[in-house]
Amino acid sequence: MAKNRYYTYDHEACAFVELKDRMRRLRIQVAAIASLAIVLALVLTWGIDHYVETPQEMSLKAENAVLQAQLRDVVERMEQAAVRLDKLAETDQDLYRSLLEAEPISDDVRQLGVGGADPYAEFDRYSPSAASLLRTSSRQLDRLEHQMNLQRDSYRELELLAGQHALQLEELPAILPTDGPVVSGYGLRDHPILKIRRMHYGLDIQVARGTPVVASGNGVVQEVGRGNGFGNYVKVEHADAGYVTLYAHLSRFADGLRKGQIVNRGDLIAFSGNSGLSKAPHLHYEVHDMSGRALNPVYFFAPSMTPVEYQELLKQSEQGSISFD
Repeated sequence: MAKNRYYTYDHEACAFVELKDRMRRLRIQVAAIASLAIVLALVLTWGIDHYVETPQEMSLKAENAVLQAQLRDVVERMEQAAVRLDKLAETDQDLYRSLLEAEPISDDVRQLGVGGADPYAEFDRYSPSAASLLRTSSRQLDRLEHQMNLQRDSYRELELLAGQHALQLEELPAILPTDGPVVSGYGLRDHPILKIRRMHYGLDIQVARGTPVVASGNGVVQEVGRGNGFGNYVKVEHADAGYVTLYAHLSRFADGLRKGQIVNRGDLIAFSGNSGLSKAPHLHYEVHDMSGRALNPVYFFAPSMTPVEYQELLKQSEQGSISFD
């Protein structure tokens, strides 16, 4: 038995058409419209993602711009700080280390070297502008940290050296140990008692018996004794400065003076006299290095005297040909 067929009148074609053909065309039209709608939706979504910014995205973009500007400002400030640190390093090298006789810091140590793998490779995952800025700031920060650590260590070393230098200056035998004219200096002299010409290893300072004698620099009393032609004598060791001073032909010692006692420059240690091989009351004063080699005491007085006073003292020490001892 044949299937029933259904027709409908197509006004556009002015004819009856079978209903299933019309349905098929309708489905095709709907499918086409749906496909077009999907394509349009995809295009619209892509456009929104790429060209239309949400308020949150706009806020983040503005925030990122501000942060990059701030980071560029920080980089500039770090560069300025690095320049100032370089100037401090120059002063450190040319002035402080020269004055304190410290070893200079080599250029290899001052330069920041980074070997091996790239330490800033992690920034490559960002945009080129951001990666460049992050690399520059990190490199500058590493340099600043290196400079500051190096300068800190240098100043600690210089502080220690300055402290040692201050001790040395305090111990330097830089003042006359008693108040009187220098009548005989360092050099070959005629001995008034032995009647021979021999080396005079110190200064003879003419003063009356009982004139106070003071330590010429900070130190420790090494000897309090009598003999060797010096009569009563005192030796003071100035270990940090590297010298030993001798005070001879004394009449007596300061009350309580003993070996191992700490004395400061200007402290009373004895009184002048005429003991030992001495022609007249005076103080015989010598300066030795730590190996026992005698040095001209006049050369140590410059820090405590004006140039005129020093030249006058030097002239006095050289004019006599006979010593008092």
